[in-house]
Amino acid sequence: FGSSSEFISRDSLAQIDSPPSMARTAEMADDYSSQEESEGTYHDSTKGSFGSRAAAATVAVLGLVAVAAVFAHSSMHAAAPSSAPVAAPLSVRALLESDELADLATDNLMAMGGDALASAGHDNVRGRVARALQNVSDAIRTHYPEAHRQMDQLQLTSAQKEASLRVVRKFGDPRMVGLAHDIAEATRQAEQESSDKDTIKRRLSEVLVPRVRDVQQLSEEMFPGQPLSLNAAAALPQLRRWHPSVEVDLSGRRRLAELPDSVEQGVQAHAHTLFKSLQGELGEKMPEAPARMLSSSKDGEASFMACVMKGMPDPTKVCKCIADNMSEVVSMMKDFMKGKMR
Repeated sequence: FGSSSEFISRDSLAQIDSPPSMARTAEMADDYSSQEESEGTYHDSTKGSFGSRAAAATVAVLGLVAVAAVFAHSSMHAAAPSSAPVAAPLSVRALLESDELADLATDNLMAMGGDALASAGHDNVRGRVARALQNVSDAIRTHYPEAHRQMDQLQLTSAQKEASLRVVRKFGDPRMVGLAHDIAEATRQAEQESSDKDTIKRRLSEVLVPRVRDVQQLSEEMFPGQPLSLNAAAALPQLRRWHPSVEVDLSGRRRLAELPDSVEQGVQAHAHTLFKSLQGELGEKMPEAPARMLSSSKDGEASFMACVMKGMPDPTKVCKCIADNMSEVVSMMKDFMKGKMR
């Protein structure tokens, strides 16, 4: 400001450490102006220059006030702790015993069970589902304590959790519900006719092939990224000329859900499918004992036909059989279609 220091007293400079108010700043500027005019040290022609310098001094003080305020504001924000919520880690055991899985399994079973479970009431079924999931966890802790400890320590990311629930969510899908009931009823009819495996395979194929589009869509949705060599668009026009001999008794759907332990068995089917999905997501970190404990086969693996026959008449177990053996289901359909389209 040139010689503007002669207009700012030492007392005023000392006050910069404690920035003055706006009113005080204006008062200081007026004082400077009055002082110069009373001393008469300047010619009238220099009064305009004086006014400019007085204004400059005022702006300088205001600028210092603003800078001090900015620094104070920044310091306050820098010291403030972060309030962003941190998601709690979720273990495999916590997922098994979670409300989310209990709600999902309940909705699926209500969709699968029809009128029988509807008459029992949603809250009643929800309570049984939660107890059954806890029983699965307790059984693993009793029979496989090391596996249970690993489940308690294995942490899941949000993406891993959603991927592991992807297949289970499809158990309540209308396409899966209809497919499971039809397969269960066709198996029941085939067993009444003959226990011959070829007869049962033919019956199952006759139910599956008309639903080729549903099977293809479900496979792609449950196992995204896995190739499925099944051309439903090309097969359907030729299959329309063929009429299956099997007639599914829809009234049987009510009977299938009236088993007294249908909820508990359905929950076990959900848990088994969840464990298989977790093995796919976590690899060797996920212990095999939980899935093996709930498997219908002694060695933990069963063919689609063997699984369906052991799972009868529970449609939820049939869903598990479809999910566990989707590649075999597709192969069965392809073989049957080749014979019909020759």
